[in-house]
Amino acid sequence: MSTSFFLAGAEQQLRDHPLIKMNRLLDWEPIRSMLHGIHKRDLSGAGGREPYDVVSMFKLMLLGQWHRLSDTELEHALAVRIDFLVFCGFDMGVALPDSTTICRFRNRLAERRLDKRLLRQINTQLEALGLKVQGTRGAVIDATIIQSAGRPRNMIDTTVDGDIEDISQSADTQARWVKKGNNAFFGYRGFAAVDTEDGYVEAIHTTPANTAEVSTFETILDEVPAAACEAVFADKGFHSAANRELLRQKGIRDGLQYRAARNRPLQSWQKMINRLISRVRYKVERAFGTMKRQFGLNRARYFGVRKTEAQFAYAAINMNLLKAANKLKLTINPERQLQARCA
Repeated sequence: MSTSFFLAGAEQQLRDHPLIKMNRLLDWEPIRSMLHGIHKRDLSGAGGREPYDVVSMFKLMLLGQWHRLSDTELEHALAVRIDFLVFCGFDMGVALPDSTTICRFRNRLAERRLDKRLLRQINTQLEALGLKVQGTRGAVIDATIIQSAGRPRNMIDTTVDGDIEDISQSADTQARWVKKGNNAFFGYRGFAAVDTEDGYVEAIHTTPANTAEVSTFETILDEVPAAACEAVFADKGFHSAANRELLRQKGIRDGLQYRAARNRPLQSWQKMINRLISRVRYKVERAFGTMKRQFGLNRARYFGVRKTEAQFAYAAINMNLLKAANKLKLTINPERQLQARCA
């Protein structure tokens, strides 16, 4: 996309904004190729109005998650916020996507299951820029609860005589109940693997909330890039003989905490290992904290596992970009990085 005089000037004024830094550093063309075909016209070649640029629309997905905006709020913000226009590449005075267009694009993106691939692509670029450790490293796996966007309780309709006429469940039919401690939650369980060096999110996976952690270990492990699997650390919720055997077969160092069983308390050496693993596990807990506190992951914004997982991916991408932008302040001037990439 060509850059107008307005966009070039505004980008210079906003050069210290973390998203603007990453906007200039990342190569968006591989992402454009991944997104090709989302617009039906990309495949059909039919006429009509030119669709909005797919990269600009993807950036809107990140902005909506970054600022916790609904589609309508995002439409209004795009019309008045210069930083939104600059990041997405929309110029002044041109027609901007409305809430319906934003919603339709988000749904198509979720249907094509591209969010995890986009997370991996951006991580690969951060590694190439030296902002994320490249090569063999460990991974920390954990899960968190993402509360449903729907009302959790069932609605029971009765006849005049008191007979049950109909039972209407939550509109979010894929969400499930789970109890943690003394509290019960209705929603989803989000699994994440972060690297042991800087805490970047490597992979994600989403299930209904009642899915057991121990049975999902292999699924999230398969999502982690092979280079990040020198060792895997996780809490006792992932402990099982099968999971330990899986790590052994894959040649991955076992960092699963031990769990006591009935009439079989932990031995002193197992307690010591658990304490050592706890010193590493804080990185995934901190990642969940950032994604929930800053990027709204504490509650799903849409119904269903697939859309909730896409939201999870956008939160992970945003956190990784923010982490990279903060790291950039401590390394070298972003202008020098940009010149190096373009050389």
